[in-house]
Amino acid sequence: MTTIVSHPGFKLDKMLNDKGLSQRELSSKIDVAHTVLNQILKGNRYLNANIALSLEACGLGIAEEWMKHQIDFQIYEANEDIGLKEKNEFIKTKTELEKLVPLSYLKKHYNFELNSQVDIKGVLKIYNVTTINELQESLNDYSPKHFRKSSKFSEEPQNVYAWDKLAEYKAAKMKGIESFNISKEPLLLNELKECFLRNNKTVDTATNILAKYGIKFFILDKPSKTPVEGKSFLSGANPAIVLTLKYKRLDNFAFNLMHELGHVFKHLPNPRYKDLSFYTNNINTKEEREANDFAKNNLINPKDWEGFIYDNIEFNSDVIEEFSKKNNIHPAIVKGRICFEFPKYYKMRIPLSKSNVINWD
Repeated sequence: MTTIVSHPGFKLDKMLNDKGLSQRELSSKIDVAHTVLNQILKGNRYLNANIALSLEACGLGIAEEWMKHQIDFQIYEANEDIGLKEKNEFIKTKTELEKLVPLSYLKKHYNFELNSQVDIKGVLKIYNVTTINELQESLNDYSPKHFRKSSKFSEEPQNVYAWDKLAEYKAAKMKGIESFNISKEPLLLNELKECFLRNNKTVDTATNILAKYGIKFFILDKPSKTPVEGKSFLSGANPAIVLTLKYKRLDNFAFNLMHELGHVFKHLPNPRYKDLSFYTNNINTKEEREANDFAKNNLINPKDWEGFIYDNIEFNSDVIEEFSKKNNIHPAIVKGRICFEFPKYYKMRIPLSKSNVINWD
């Protein structure tokens, strides 16, 4: 129950009555206009420090007590202001939210200024929660089992979580995606490999191909200290793949996309993985090895690769171009595989007639 705090002028008015002192007599004593004193006694004007000191000088209480009474009343008055209550509640909620959410990152993707509770509800909707407490609890419980973490960089859990939930939120809002049919895997892979070979409007073309076969796909940039390259998960009845495209290289894009497709075809249809997200990563689990093998073997036929490695001691642009042309593979993908499996080539600049930069146009 809230205690009612009265204006200090009411206390002063009672004190004058008890002492038989008129308003005009007091105003004369403390050299304050009668109209000013009258407004204080009616509770329509604040009692300031100068008047408090003058009251103490003429034996009417202690200045510090008068000022404490005045401050207590002003705080009580402010707490009773509904508009101010709502404003301060918003400030408190926003302050708590800023500790849990990278707001500048989310604002890049959604048009909000965070000036009202409505904006805060919009942010919480991305996280599929309704209160700050629920958000805190979900962040505390967040621990993805398949997560790429570099030993060179420390991650910010709230940033990783923001990227994760925003990916799921955007995927859930996607429309116009066909039904997913796992039996159409060969057709999908053939179209994607042709897409990589041509490297023309590659991301858009891959997006359209995947949508045609019932897979949601898009690129989502990440906030700082978020060492993740992508993830795959179920979004409603459809698989979804989201990549960060950290490197604008065709070989990296093709491998990461095929890696996630490995999870789509080998793991997500299994009920045991229904509520699990798979992240493009380098941890040594059975599922990740299977996804890596899926990507490698579908980008380059294993027998063709084995023969290529066996026949060549050194790798140069001519060797790569010849193998690529013979097997209808973009040479950048072959070069990327060589650099991964033979580290000495990683920093060597092997010129290729076809660029390893993704063609966006």
